[in-house]
Amino acid sequence: MDLQTGVRIYQFVRDRQDDLRNEQHPGGHDAYVQSWREAHGLSQDYATAVQAGDASEAGRFLSALVAMAEQWKSHPDYPVLAARAAVGTAPETGA
Repeated sequence: MDLQTGVRIYQFVRDRQDDLRNEQHPGGHDAYVQSWREAHGLSQDYATAVQAGDASEAGRFLSALVAMAEQWKSHPDYPVLAARAAVGTAPETGA
């Protein structure tokens, strides 16, 4: 596990959230803000756990970021396969 793994997942989620915001604004703005805050908080918690050397907590936060990213698993920039390897979970087969 390293900081860059969490950053890649977080940036991917942020980019997809931006896509949703652009598609749904203004009706989806509140949902976007809530989702952004959740992703940002998870990213910060992951970074803190990595810096503290707490692999268990880092894995938990990274898994939560991965769960957020799952809705975009067919996106060509989907970065989760590397993250799954980092947390020790097997990648899914197929799309």
